[in-house]
Amino acid sequence: MKSSFKVLVCLAILAGLGVFAVSQLELDYRLDAFLPAPADPEQSLVVDQISAGPGGRIVLAALAGGSLEQRIAFSRELAASWRRLDDVVRVDNGELQLDPTTERRLMQARFLLLPDIEQRLGEAALADALADRVADLALGGRQAEELIRRDPLGMVPELATILSPIEGAEQHDGVWLDSDGERALLTVISAWPPFAIAEQTRLVEQLKASFVDLPASETFTLTLGGAPAIAVDSADRSRADAITLSLIGSGFLLLVLSIAWRSPALVLAGTLPLAAGVVAGLLVTALAFDQVHGLTLAFGFTLLGVALDYPIHLFGHARDRRLDVAARAISRPLLLGAASTLIAYLAIWASTSPGLAQLGAFSAAGLATAALVTLALPALGIQPAARGPGMVRAWPYLPWLPLMLAAAALIALVIQGEQRWSSDLTRLSPVDSQALADDLDLRMAMQTGDVRHMMVIRQHSLEATLEATEALVERLPEAEQRGWLAGWQSPTALVPSPARQADRRAAWPDRRELAERLATADARFQPEAFDPFLDDLAQLDQLGELGPDSWSDTALDLRVASLLSRDGDGWRALVLPVGLADADALGSWLSAIEAPAALVDLRATSEAMVTAYRRDAGFSLAIAMALIAVLLLLRLGSLKLAAGVLLPPLAAMLCTAAIMARLDGGLTIVHLIGLLLAGGIGLDFAIFARTLSGDRRLRARTNRAIGLCCLSSGGVFLILGQSDIGLLRMLGLTVALGILLSWIFAKISQPPWRHL
Repeated sequence: MKSSFKVLVCLAILAGLGVFAVSQLELDYRLDAFLPAPADPEQSLVVDQISAGPGGRIVLAALAGGSLEQRIAFSRELAASWRRLDDVVRVDNGELQLDPTTERRLMQARFLLLPDIEQRLGEAALADALADRVADLALGGRQAEELIRRDPLGMVPELATILSPIEGAEQHDGVWLDSDGERALLTVISAWPPFAIAEQTRLVEQLKASFVDLPASETFTLTLGGAPAIAVDSADRSRADAITLSLIGSGFLLLVLSIAWRSPALVLAGTLPLAAGVVAGLLVTALAFDQVHGLTLAFGFTLLGVALDYPIHLFGHARDRRLDVAARAISRPLLLGAASTLIAYLAIWASTSPGLAQLGAFSAAGLATAALVTLALPALGIQPAARGPGMVRAWPYLPWLPLMLAAAALIALVIQGEQRWSSDLTRLSPVDSQALADDLDLRMAMQTGDVRHMMVIRQHSLEATLEATEALVERLPEAEQRGWLAGWQSPTALVPSPARQADRRAAWPDRRELAERLATADARFQPEAFDPFLDDLAQLDQLGELGPDSWSDTALDLRVASLLSRDGDGWRALVLPVGLADADALGSWLSAIEAPAALVDLRATSEAMVTAYRRDAGFSLAIAMALIAVLLLLRLGSLKLAAGVLLPPLAAMLCTAAIMARLDGGLTIVHLIGLLLAGGIGLDFAIFARTLSGDRRLRARTNRAIGLCCLSSGGVFLILGQSDIGLLRMLGLTVALGILLSWIFAKISQPPWRHL
């Protein structure tokens, strides 16, 4: 009872430290946390698009179900309901809805935004425009009169297309539909940045609740996409997996250890190294990083399996002797195995990916602490039951088999060629594949611009960037005529260059002259009918030059910010192609005309980014493995013994790599990290199997402990591999398979026992 009381006191202290550590953590759920740091502007652009993309505060929505008329009516009802939400800045469904601030800014800026002013003010053009206004009056009556008085040339409807976050979508009765007419489309601009998770979660819940509360909502299906919806989905899945997998893993380990040790006191004591490791990991991670990704805690759950290996070894070797004697007997192989695995975790800590670096820090601190606490357990007065270890059936001695299988695996990897690697950057993002598929489907349906290619202009100043963009836009109709693209989105539609704005200012006549032209064009209107329009024109001289900040606090702010931004010491403009049909032809044409833009293929850039990241990570991991080999050689003092210890885990890593490359769509950096973790655990098996097997009783204790470690660690990682999140699934399955093969190879590489 006395030792159990000490254990409980220690656990209570650790619980308090754990609560303190958690209180110091600032969690984030950024989609780019597990991506490598970009090495050039193109890679930075790729990370921007994955993490937020143009309009990172835009939620995409689609309504399916019901008849066409029902979808149109329900789209209007839902848009009206969503516009009343506090966290919503703007809702678009195809209907022209201008908030007062945006309408006022557009009215002020329209004289500088639309081209071909001389043609608009020609005698025939004015007559046609005023004839259209007469038709509008006939249809809209007095409700249309105010707008016509202020906009006789119909400039506002023309500008309304600029407001739309989607280009070229089908419209029916003023409502956006997909190309098949089967879904009504809407966009919502959130009041919050995409990774303000608490606020975005509230918004998404409000959007869904408003949908459900509408009459006849059961007739329709609502699908949400966009960066905010994806971020919320990722955060929800991360939290759910961290809790669910931890509970399942803890229950599994409790069951295994209860059956193996048959002592509640030992099970309780065995949790001390784990608890100490988790607290140490939390504290170090909180101190080393400003923010910690939610998935880091889910990854940290893997420490359950690894940290418990140490008390399993300790208690397994203390069945018929005192615990302090057993601790001294296993201290050398335990610390050697822990140091080797620690090197692997430190290599992960050195990663350029913030999320993986956090994982390495958490695991390295937890592992080292768990090993040291395990060796300190005898001080608590714990003593396992005094019964012999029993005999373990001998396995066949086949040291050549791991070598042959490793050679076969290496050959298989070589034969697979580049297919053995996966360069899909989205696999390194903690987002459910179905959420990504839904988002891509919505973007394609809404024609938000090509989701893979964009024309990028970079210049040293804002003015030069705008002028270069206008030069490109002037040539794009040639590409459109050749059928390479259907349209484009450009920031100069809202922020023309200063020179272009000056030309347009000069093209407008003064108030008196324009009043005379309007009166001559159509005598059906009274002379003072268009005084509001002429008043706006008279204030043009007072309007300052339009810039990116001119659209702050309007519905157009996000459009400008997503297409025009600072880029280091200069500026970057994005021109998004719509309906891109031939990217190769467009890229070649841009080069041939020496356009001031480059067509960036986000997929090709991301693949090159992943390849470079994998190469750098592979180099770091190779250094880690070399350090582990040197450490083993120095501590074991025998090249033959060191080689015998290294062969089983290395063979297991190669075999696991060949299997996962074939069955899991190619290897990613996460698979490489999983291989390293599995190799570290397998190295622990091999060290104990080769160094603690001098007599039958010692061999029996060692092999039973190794078998239990394989079951506990492998089981925990196998549970992790059941996650819906690709990162967790890849890591869990890779390590689980590697642990199993490491255990088998360590057993069949164990030399036959000889009586000493």
